[in-house]
Amino acid sequence: MANLERVAFINHMIKVKGFVTRKEVADHFEVHIDTVMRDIEYMRNFLSAPLKYKKGKGGYVYVTPFEMLFDSFDDAVFYYIFVKRFSDSFKLNGIPYVPIISGEILSKISSYIPEEFDTLLDKITYDSSDKDILELKDFRNILESFIMKRCLHITYLDAKGDETTRTIEPIRLINYFGKWYLLAFCRKRNELRVFLVSRFVQSEVLKENCEKIFTKSEIDSYVESCFGMFKSTSSELAVIRVYEPAYYHVVKQKWHKNQVTKELVIDGRKCLEITLPVGERHNEIIARVMAHSPDCEIVSPVELREQWLDNIKKLHERFCK
Repeated sequence: MANLERVAFINHMIKVKGFVTRKEVADHFEVHIDTVMRDIEYMRNFLSAPLKYKKGKGGYVYVTPFEMLFDSFDDAVFYYIFVKRFSDSFKLNGIPYVPIISGEILSKISSYIPEEFDTLLDKITYDSSDKDILELKDFRNILESFIMKRCLHITYLDAKGDETTRTIEPIRLINYFGKWYLLAFCRKRNELRVFLVSRFVQSEVLKENCEKIFTKSEIDSYVESCFGMFKSTSSELAVIRVYEPAYYHVVKQKWHKNQVTKELVIDGRKCLEITLPVGERHNEIIARVMAHSPDCEIVSPVELREQWLDNIKKLHERFCK
């Protein structure tokens, strides 16, 4: 089996400059020439790529237009990655709850299932009501950036509605509560930043290589450091109390992997006290608390509690005149 990164590189170079040499592929990935030849044979035999060696160019070209690689191969990569991560996010006692199966496997399984069980398809629905409008080309550019280790140039709409342009080095694509976020090193800010993909106005893969190197443990530590998707360089512990009846909605929820919970009874009402790390940006945790109003409060830290109360006052002043 050919290496996905090398196959994508061969295809990309032919599309960009019209041909690719075995040496430039071997040098780019630091592999033997024979390995590159196996990749080329794989593309010919399994992807039906019309590759031919041209002496005049000293490399390989497509003798007829070829789009199969990124019309189907790329989509298959997307399908596998998204379904795999979707399945990983639903676990029961540590085991993925949603099986990863192909259409072919589904057909084989269905042949053994009595017809009366087909009615179950109409009984089970998955609906993510909070959906962003996304452009497939942005996902394709992100994936190509990952594969080619190239920078991404984006025009981005910030939370205030202002457009900014950034050159970023994509690191990880994350689905959080149904929304897609891209963790990347932002060259403009010279730090790690999280971008909401639905706010991309435009994206383009550059020829410029990514330079920053982060270990998996460094990225995991950053992503999991505190509550919410938008991270910061520092965090502190927040204490939140959820009272009956909202208590019953959250008692089996986990807001953060490092949260500590405590069962209390306050003024005769059951209460779940949640202690978890939060970053400098408080909008997400305040929104979570407000979603369970009026049976949820922020106890500490003082600054966070005051910001939450200030939001409530502004709501009252604006809509309760």
